Amino acid sequence: MYYPRKLRNDFRITGLIPAIICLSVGALIWLFVGRKEGYMSVSVFFILYSGFSFWIYCRTRNQSYIASSVWQLLFGIYIATGSGYLFVGVNAKMSGLLIFLLLASTGWLLYLVFTRRAKWKGREVFELASVSIEPEPDGFTERPHPAGKAEYTRSELTGFAEYLRKNLIAMPYLEESRIVFVPVKMEEEFNYMFNPEKFKLNRSWIAFDFQGNVTVNVSKRDYTGYKEELSFDQLCDNLGKLFIEFMRYYRRGESERILDKLNELGLGLTY
Repeated sequence: MYYPRKLRNDFRITGLIPAIICLSVGALIWLFVGRKEGYMSVSVFFILYSGFSFWIYCRTRNQSYIASSVWQLLFGIYIATGSGYLFVGVNAKMSGLLIFLLLASTGWLLYLVFTRRAKWKGREVFELASVSIEPEPDGFTERPHPAGKAEYTRSELTGFAEYLRKNLIAMPYLEESRIVFVPVKMEEEFNYMFNPEKFKLNRSWIAFDFQGNVTVNVSKRDYTGYKEELSFDQLCDNLGKLFIEFMRYYRRGESERILDKLNELGLGLTY
C-alpha cells in the first residue's frame, strides 16, 4: 500500500561521517608516511569502532550492532594482515578462515539491513501517525496531551519497552511512575547514544504510566518536520493510538505485526 509522504526529506549523512574521516586520514597517512602505515591506521580505526558498535549493542540489544561489531573487527584484522603488520607469515588456512568469517559476517549484516532490522524507525512512526490527518494549521502547543488508556500489567509494559528498544522503534526511559518512549529517527541515534537525557528534552515522547494512562508530547522540532501544518491535537491522538495499538499486538503475542505495519510504508533502508 502506498502512503503519501508527509515528512520533509532528510539528507543528513551523519552515519557516514566516521567512515569518511577514517578513509581520509588513512589516505593522508598513505601519501605522507607510507602505504603500510595508511593501511594500519584504517585497521586500527575499524577495530576500535567495533568496540563502539558493541557498546551500542549493549544499550539496544539490537542484533545489527553485534553484526556490525563482528564485521568491523574482522575487516580491521583483514586490513592489518594485508598491511604486513599483523600475523606476519600467516598460513593459507588462517587466511582462508579469516576471509570466510568476513564474508559470512558481511552476509549476516546485509540480511539485517535489507530486512530493516538495522534501521531506526522513528520516521516510520511519525509518518504513520500522520496518515489520516489533513493540513489544518490549528497551532503548535508545548503541552502533554492525554491520549487515552490501555490495558497492560507492569511486567507487560516492561517487556513492551524492551521490544521497542531491541527493534529500534523507540527508546524507553524508566521513570518513577511510568515508562516514556522516544521514537528515534535514522541519523539521530548518535545524539541519543552520547547524551540520552538531553536527547529526550527536545524530542516527542509517548508515556505509559503504571495505571494504564497514555500521554503524548509532540515536540516543535518534530512538528515542523512535516511538510505542512497538521492538526496538532489529532497528531497527538494518532501517535497515542498508534502506540496503544502496538501494545495490543504485543500483549496478544503478535509483535511481528508491529514491524509489518512500520515496514509497510516502504521507506528507504538508511533514512
